[in-house]
Amino acid sequence: MLSSVLCKHCGTPVPSQREDGFCCTGCLYVHDLLHRQGLDHFYDLKGGLSLPPVSPQSLRERDYDWLEELSGNNAKLSAPLTPASRAETMELRLSLQGISCIGCVWLIEKVFTRQAGGLRVNVDVVHGDMTVVYAQALFDPVAFAKDLQSFGYLVGPPQEGEQRGQDKGLERRMGVCGAFAMNAMAFSLPAYFGMPAEFAFASWFDMIAAVSATLAMLVGGSYFIGKAWQSLRVGMLHIDAPIALGIIAAYAGSMGGWIAGVEGLKYFDFVAIFIFLMLAGRWAQQAAVERNRRKLMRDTSVPECVKVLGEEQMKPLSVLKAGVKFTIKAGQSIPVACRLLSDHAFVSLEWINGESDAQQRSEGQMLPSGALNIGTRSVEAEALEGWQESTLRKLLEARRPGEYRDLKLERLLRVYLMVVVGVGIGGAGWWLMNGAGVAAALQVMISIFVVSCPCALGVAVPLAEELAASRAERLGVFVRNLGLWKRLMRVRRVVFDKTGTLTLENPVLENPQALKALDGAALLALRTLVTGNLHPVSRSLFDAVGPGTAATEAEVTEVIGQGLQWRDGEGVVWALGKGAGSDALFTRNGHAVAGFLFRDELRGESVEEVRALGLRGLRVHILSGDREAKVAHIATQLGLKPERWISGMTPEEKAAWVAEQDEDDTLYIGDGANDSLAFDAALCAGSPVTGRSFLEQKADFFFLGQSLRFVSGLLDTARLHRRATRRVFAFSVVYNIATVVAGLMGHLSPLAAAILMPLSSVATLSIVAGTFAAQRQNEARVILKTRPRAQLKRPALA
Repeated sequence: MLSSVLCKHCGTPVPSQREDGFCCTGCLYVHDLLHRQGLDHFYDLKGGLSLPPVSPQSLRERDYDWLEELSGNNAKLSAPLTPASRAETMELRLSLQGISCIGCVWLIEKVFTRQAGGLRVNVDVVHGDMTVVYAQALFDPVAFAKDLQSFGYLVGPPQEGEQRGQDKGLERRMGVCGAFAMNAMAFSLPAYFGMPAEFAFASWFDMIAAVSATLAMLVGGSYFIGKAWQSLRVGMLHIDAPIALGIIAAYAGSMGGWIAGVEGLKYFDFVAIFIFLMLAGRWAQQAAVERNRRKLMRDTSVPECVKVLGEEQMKPLSVLKAGVKFTIKAGQSIPVACRLLSDHAFVSLEWINGESDAQQRSEGQMLPSGALNIGTRSVEAEALEGWQESTLRKLLEARRPGEYRDLKLERLLRVYLMVVVGVGIGGAGWWLMNGAGVAAALQVMISIFVVSCPCALGVAVPLAEELAASRAERLGVFVRNLGLWKRLMRVRRVVFDKTGTLTLENPVLENPQALKALDGAALLALRTLVTGNLHPVSRSLFDAVGPGTAATEAEVTEVIGQGLQWRDGEGVVWALGKGAGSDALFTRNGHAVAGFLFRDELRGESVEEVRALGLRGLRVHILSGDREAKVAHIATQLGLKPERWISGMTPEEKAAWVAEQDEDDTLYIGDGANDSLAFDAALCAGSPVTGRSFLEQKADFFFLGQSLRFVSGLLDTARLHRRATRRVFAFSVVYNIATVVAGLMGHLSPLAAAILMPLSSVATLSIVAGTFAAQRQNEARVILKTRPRAQLKRPALA
C-alpha cells in the first residue's frame, strides 16, 4: 500500500525515509517561499488537488539567452526612457512547465503584477502556455522567468507544431458541431410534440434540421469516417468503424426519409447530437494525455545548432563532419565523437553508459557522442565523425511503435460489426417478407444500426481515461499514451535501469551536519559555487543547501585539480574540490571549512516496491551500463539474485536483451539515452524526470518525486480502469440487446433513439464515476485506519 502521508505542497505520497512531510527538497523550498512571501492563499485555491512535485533540478540556474533574443529586450532596458519608449508594448507567448490548477494561474498572475512594466498575462492551463503583454522599455522578461522558476514554473519557447494544430482542429470541430446539434434538436422537437405536417413552416423546420445534420456530417462526421477508413486500409479495425456505420446509416436514412416524406426515417437531430457527443468524448480522451505531454518542455541539453570555429552564425548539427572544429557550451551534450582541443573538460557519461562518476578529460583525449559537458565553461573539440553516424543521433531518432494494436479488441469489433450488420439486414428482410413496406423495413434496419453504435462507450471510456490519469497524477505519474492501461494489464516483467532510476539522480550527502555548522557567508559562497554546475557533487550540494540567494554576477572558475573557485567582494577565495578524508572539501583562502561525504542511495521505498512486485508474480530485472560492483551492491540491497541483473551493457545490448526476453509483457523504466533503444523494444516504458534526458518525451508515462512505490499504484490503477470499462461494456451489451429487440419489433422510432442515446451515455458515465469513487472511498477508509492520529489534522500554515 502507498504511503498514507501526503506532501504538504504537492499532495503526492511522501517517501518513507523523509520525516519533514515533503516528498522532496523542491516542494519544501517552494512551500516555505510561498509562506514567506504571503502567498499561501495558493493552497486554498489548490484545495485537495495533487500537483506535480517540484523537482530540485527545475530550481537550478538556467540559460535564458533564448528569451533575451526572443524578446529583444537587452538593448531596450539599457536605453534612455522616453515617453514614446514607455508607451511601446510587446506581446510574447511562452510555454510553461509546472502549471496544473487555478492556484497556479493565481500565483503566476501575482508574480507578474509585481514586475515593473507588466500590463497583462493570460495563462492557458489546457495548452500549457501563457501570453504576456508588457511595456518593452520597463519589463524584464528574464527577471520574470527567474521569479517564476523560484516557484517551480519553467518558461520555454512557444510550442508550435502538428499536434497543437490537431488539438485546435478537434476543438473547433466540437464547437461547431455543438451549434449544429442545438439547431437540429430545436427544429426537430416541434414534430415530436405533434406539429402537423401541413403547418406553414414544417417544411422549413425539416430543411433546417437536414442542413444542420449535413453540416455536422461534413465537419464532425468526416472525422470518424476518415479515421475508420484509414484503419481499414491498413488492416486494422478501430472503434471508429461502428461509430462511422451508425452515423452513415442514420444520415442516409434521414435524407431518404426527408426526400420521400417518410417521418419514421428522420434521424437528423440524432445525427448532429451523436456526432457532437462523440467529438466531445474524443477531445476529452486526448486532452488529459496532451496536457501531460505538454507538462515537460523539450530537453535543452541536446543542442539543435553548434558554433563552428571561424563561423559567425550558428550552424545545424548536419554540418558536423570528421575534421570540423566546434564549440560545446556548458550543460550541453556532445553531439558527435570528437577530440578535445581545450586544455581540459569535465564530462558525465551517465546519460550514455550509466556511469555515475564525473570524468575529467585532457587535451587530445576523446569525448564520446552523448557525453554531457558538466564544466563551467565552453570547450572546443574536433569532430571524429559526422552527425549522421553519431550514437546520439541514432538514440534521439529512435521511436517507439505507434498506436498499440489490441488484437482481442479488433476481433471483438469484427464479430460485433458482423452481428449488427447481419441482424439489421435480416430484420429488414423479415419485415419485407411479412408484408411490411420498404420504408418500415428500412426503419428497422437503420434503427438497429443507430442504437448499436457504441455511443455509450464513446463518452464513458474517455471519462475512465481521465479518472485513471488523475489517479496516477496523485502518485506523481503523468500518462502520455492512451494505450498504457491496456498494456499494463499484460505486464509480467519489470526491467529497471540503475543510475537515476533505481537510485536517486544525485548522490546523497552523508553528513548534513557539516552544512548546519556553516555561517551565512560560507553558505552564500557554497551556494554560489554549486548553483548551475552539473557535476554530481555540485548537484547534490545544491539539493542539500536548497535554492536561495547566490552572489549576482559571480564568476566561478574551474581549476584543474582544485575544482571550483570564487572570489567574493572582499577578496576571499572560496573553493570546492577533492580533499583527503572526504569526497569534497570546502575551503576559505585555502583553509578547510567543511568536508562532505556522499553515497549512492536507492529511491524511496525501492526495496518494498521490488518485494511487492515479486509478490504480484512479476519478474524484476536490472540492466545497467555501470560497473559490476556498483550494480551488484544495488541488486543485493533489493534482494535480487545474480541472474536478475546485468552490468556494463551498451544501449544495443539492452535493446537486444529486451527483444529476446520480451513476450509482449515487459515494462521498462529508465532515464538515460542508453535506455532509448530498450524503450522501443519493450511493451511499455516509463521515465523519471531528470531535466537532462529526452526519454520522458517518448515514454508512455513519466514520473516526478523520489519514490518508486508508484509502480504498484500504477498497476492497481490499470486494474481499476479495466474494471470500470468492463462494467460499461456489460451494460452496453444488455442495452444493445434490449434496443435491438425493440428495433426488430418496430418499436424504435427516431424519437426513442434520440431519448435513449443521451440516457445510455449518462448511465455509463455514472458507472465509471461510481467505480472510481468507490475505490477511493475504500482507500480513504484504509488510510484512516493506518494513519497515526497526529497526522489526521491538517498541517498549520506556518
